Amino acid sequence: MTSDPDVSILVCAYNMARELPRTLQTLSATYQRGTAAIEWEVVVLDNGSEPPIDEAALQSILPGVKVVRPDAIRRSPATAINQAMGRLTGRLLGLWIDGARMASPGVVYRALDAWRADSSRAIGTLAFHLGPDVQMRTMAQGYDAATEDALLASVPWRDDGYSLFDISVLAGSSEAGWFGCINETNGLFVDRKQWDALGGLDERFEAPGGGFVNLDLWERAIAQSGGHPWMILGEGTFHQAHGGAATNGSAEDRGRMHAEYVAIRGRPFSPLSYHPHFVGTLDSTRHRRGFARPLDSLRHVHSVRGRHFRVDLPTEALGAIQMGVLRTRYRGLRLAKNPFDLALYTQAIERLGPASIIEIGTSEGGSAAWLIDQCRSLGLAKTRVITIDIAPPSLELAGVSFYEGDSFAPDATFPTDVIAAAPHPWIVIEDSAHAFESSVAVLDYFDCYLQPGDLLVVEDGLIADLDGELYRKLDDGPNRAVAEFLGRTGNRYTIDEVLCDFYGHNLTYAPNGWLRRK
Repeated sequence: MTSDPDVSILVCAYNMARELPRTLQTLSATYQRGTAAIEWEVVVLDNGSEPPIDEAALQSILPGVKVVRPDAIRRSPATAINQAMGRLTGRLLGLWIDGARMASPGVVYRALDAWRADSSRAIGTLAFHLGPDVQMRTMAQGYDAATEDALLASVPWRDDGYSLFDISVLAGSSEAGWFGCINETNGLFVDRKQWDALGGLDERFEAPGGGFVNLDLWERAIAQSGGHPWMILGEGTFHQAHGGAATNGSAEDRGRMHAEYVAIRGRPFSPLSYHPHFVGTLDSTRHRRGFARPLDSLRHVHSVRGRHFRVDLPTEALGAIQMGVLRTRYRGLRLAKNPFDLALYTQAIERLGPASIIEIGTSEGGSAAWLIDQCRSLGLAKTRVITIDIAPPSLELAGVSFYEGDSFAPDATFPTDVIAAAPHPWIVIEDSAHAFESSVAVLDYFDCYLQPGDLLVVEDGLIADLDGELYRKLDDGPNRAVAEFLGRTGNRYTIDEVLCDFYGHNLTYAPNGWLRRK
């Protein structure tokens, strides 16, 4: 490094012995692309780690890295960061306020490109969380350092940093995606003169980890940029789970942080609105991972057991498929099943060889007719279908028995004697009212009858991915029921990921809803 580098990056770290080496590797000259002609330095701010960060040990990962320590350790790193940033020598300054955030390989040179084009504007990057959902939720579901280590080992991130996009999701602050407005950036770059004019971080933020200090900084940097900051397309930072005060803290912790913001600014924090300028490029994978899904903000439940409920198709495509599903008939009867699940049921029937299929939600009887025909075509001559509806059709089908029953009150209305006598193995299909109350009632009813190996399918959870007032009124009922049921039943059920993900992650009308009794 020269004495006057093009870029100086400060990485703030506290007790990150596991995470910091990965972050620094992603900021190394061998990792960052397009930087052969760029001189930059990386300085680590050790904000009170126990034991202290070993500079010599980090040199093997990032030659030339320096470790500095503040004169006094405070709960908030704001003062220490301001002091350290003031000592950096680069013309373009970068700030990693959270040292647990790995970087994609084009962050440095894209930031320098933007700065050279217009140095008066702050430069931001999207934030992602490693894992299947944001870590505020996955940590409560068992996602931890060991899980994350295995996840990182599943992709070649050391050789291809863009593979990090394959194992991450947008952070909550960046949920608006590539072309939206984000509430903070965790890979911030700003001209030295502009940093000085900003006055750095507001040292009145004293909450652990700084609380909302980074959101406040980005808000002020946008204002200083005339409402037109740079945003880097196709790059990002990736948060590792480390027990941080904000990302991995509790809702109560974040509430206290917001209260501090209100006390300092005199108003609640509100989502930012601005008109960014863009630098960089997007390929299909990165575009998809950073594409905003507006309906996600309306979900009542996002994930269970570390698996997001989102169906791996865009809303528009699912809407078109749904129109076809509602028109689908079989043997002249309404079938209303999507092509993915028709294939998945065939796979499940062939694999399990059910003696009984119990269907809740009959409509005209088309699905019962299709199910029994599939069984017969696969040589299952003895399989019987029991189908229950609040208003069953007047229909006779060989091998199918129709019963009246209300999914909201199964204990009182279902043909319990018939169900209890039905031979196993079973496939039970909950496809009734798509409401939380009815789905939970059906799941609880069958829980005491199901045996190991039986399959329980909760259909129509994809309503959370469909646009329209009709679907919003259902309040994400099936997915909420699955999450609540799995949370109460411990290890009695496993999500059959082979069926859920046969065509792509949760490309089924029963996302996370193919449940195997253990």
